[in-house]
Amino acid sequence: MGKSLSLHTGGNWAGALPAFENLDHECAEDLNSYLYETSAVATSAVGEDPGPIVSNWAIKNLSPLGYSRRDVPYTGTSAGVYNSDLAFKDNLVIAGTYAGFRILDFTDKKNPVELVNYDGCPVGQGDVVVYGDILVRSWDSPNHSNPMCGGEAVGANFEGIHVFNIKDPTKPEYVRSLRFAGTGMPEGSVLRNQGCGSHTATAVPDPTRDALYIYNGGSSGSCEGIDIFKIKISDPKQIDIIGRASNEGIDAKTGVERVGNNSCHDNNVLLNVGGTTTSYAMCAGGNGLAMFKFDLTKPVEEEGSVEKPIQLWTQQMPGVTTGHSGSFTYDGKHLIYGHEPGGGSAARCQATSLPVERTLYFLDPLTGKTTGEMLHPRPQGSRENCTWHNFNVVPTKAGYYATVGSYQSGISVFDFSNPAAPKELAYADPPVLQTTPPTTEIILGGDWSTYWHNGTIYQSDIKRGVLSWQLNLGSDATATQANAHLKQFNTFAQSNPQTQIGSYAPDAEMPTINVRTPGEGAAYKAGTAMMADFDCADATGIESCVGTVDDGAAIDTKLGTKTFTVTATDKSGNIFTKSVAYKVNSIDVPVQVNGGTVESIMSLSLPGSVLFGPLTPGLTKTYEANVNATITSTGSDMTLSIYDAATTATGRLMNGTRALSSPLQVFLTTSGSNGATALAGGNVGGASNPTPILSYATPVANRSANLHFKQAISANNDALQAGTYGKTLTFNLSTTTP
Repeated sequence: MGKSLSLHTGGNWAGALPAFENLDHECAEDLNSYLYETSAVATSAVGEDPGPIVSNWAIKNLSPLGYSRRDVPYTGTSAGVYNSDLAFKDNLVIAGTYAGFRILDFTDKKNPVELVNYDGCPVGQGDVVVYGDILVRSWDSPNHSNPMCGGEAVGANFEGIHVFNIKDPTKPEYVRSLRFAGTGMPEGSVLRNQGCGSHTATAVPDPTRDALYIYNGGSSGSCEGIDIFKIKISDPKQIDIIGRASNEGIDAKTGVERVGNNSCHDNNVLLNVGGTTTSYAMCAGGNGLAMFKFDLTKPVEEEGSVEKPIQLWTQQMPGVTTGHSGSFTYDGKHLIYGHEPGGGSAARCQATSLPVERTLYFLDPLTGKTTGEMLHPRPQGSRENCTWHNFNVVPTKAGYYATVGSYQSGISVFDFSNPAAPKELAYADPPVLQTTPPTTEIILGGDWSTYWHNGTIYQSDIKRGVLSWQLNLGSDATATQANAHLKQFNTFAQSNPQTQIGSYAPDAEMPTINVRTPGEGAAYKAGTAMMADFDCADATGIESCVGTVDDGAAIDTKLGTKTFTVTATDKSGNIFTKSVAYKVNSIDVPVQVNGGTVESIMSLSLPGSVLFGPLTPGLTKTYEANVNATITSTGSDMTLSIYDAATTATGRLMNGTRALSSPLQVFLTTSGSNGATALAGGNVGGASNPTPILSYATPVANRSANLHFKQAISANNDALQAGTYGKTLTFNLSTTTP
């Protein structure tokens, strides 16, 4: 005991907590675990209120929901003492342990039910993968004895995987094991002399080929890449070792051959990037990481297929010695990369720790370029084992969010929508673990994994069991936007956090808002009944469109300066707000004043006749005469027109039965308009088409208008006869508002 790293088949490997019995320990020895007392954490029983176990935690924006207890024995007599990683199937949580696995029913988030505690595989950290009815458990610690799993002796120094059928989750059925170690590999095996064990497993489902591929992370640091297995879905007893996706190559950062540890501790897969047939796989391990791509539609014998992924790049990360975990954003644009200085058993989140030891990285998956970093936001003590450990990205349609478990730092929920400026939104940080009697040494414990699954946060606590949490952000602008984004998450029945099913394009487009009433800058009278008129639109659809009042409801028309606001949320959770300013600045106050009244008056004063003087026979001449008219009208408008009521020789002067050849004309002289608007004037028309002369747009009193009469006489056409030429004309005053 007491070694800092274990010597496994093929070389050194760090990245798991220590095991017990006659095992080589992978990290610093947890001697104090033998003295650990369950009363120190005051855990509750299954279904009980989890409050007592978190009452002394530092918590922000998280509420405990449920708790499935599994205490770590303080007398630790077997390898299966710790709780480890998680996988999900609908409301079932498959929780790995160093003894096997548990299947928990979290249908009721506050009252989970343990369906089975399968403790028949008492070696290794027990990483788990679920697909359909298939459960795969990793075994990463070679045992010098001959332990059992599923009632079957695994053989000395066994490393590899075990497969179970969980069609009945209360009675898992052992299917078979696959030995994958430096000794005992079958004749003809592709990797007979390169067995690496299985530290972690990542599922790559290919149901069209009846295949569940496993991108395996070895438990030996000398295995430089991803080992690939194929399990036949319809018959899980059939498992083939395909080969290895090598992590050797030219370092993307330095341009020279990458040196050092090129192992793959944990692999992560994003399927169908951007809706295409291309998928990503990343390898986190050793002193850096690597990126691969593959196409599930390609024949498996071709380069770039699921069985032969192509390496995009590999690179060492400065200061990193133990690459650990990764997770993609669901649009495939960013990759989170975490490492584990001290192998998870050391205090690497102290304020005095090196910055690189506390740093989580955001990278461009296509180039490996670092796009942002996040320093651990809550420094821990010297007795708290802590690194960025296991995490996953929330499958939102807009914005980037992730949940992470960091051992005794507990849960962190952070927003990295801007990878250059990430920020923590919520946390649940437990106090330092204690022993009886007290110790000054580190007691290994805390949060092995924290994952988001269909709206609930699940935490696997190394020594307590599995807890469920609800995220409760506040109501400021940042929280409001985050709440909207997180509400619009994609749900997946099955979820292995290292396998991200389905990619989709990001949506950063804000919805649009059209406010018709009230109008921007409009002014209304107090008390006027004005109805709100607005709508919202977005290409992805509108989740909500909420105004100060509902569309069609009365807006505020009380006296004052007003603001009308509409908030639109689209189906991706993007929020846009538009405010319209308007005024209510006048008021009608009716008062009845009883005084004098004005009668409706319309009068016209004209001379009784118009004289042109003597007409000279045989002379072509235009005779003219001016007449002054006086007009009074109490109407709000008035028009003066003239017409000839006669039905014969309309508009012409007559002497007996003889009529002049040219019509009589009447015009308004400009100088005498007195504010009137001169109209057409001209030939005198009949009763059906009177000739308009002038109009007033307001009431008038004793207004003067000069009327000009003209009569043309032709020497050739008009043989004048003795007597008087004349005609009685009618002047008409009219109004549209009597």
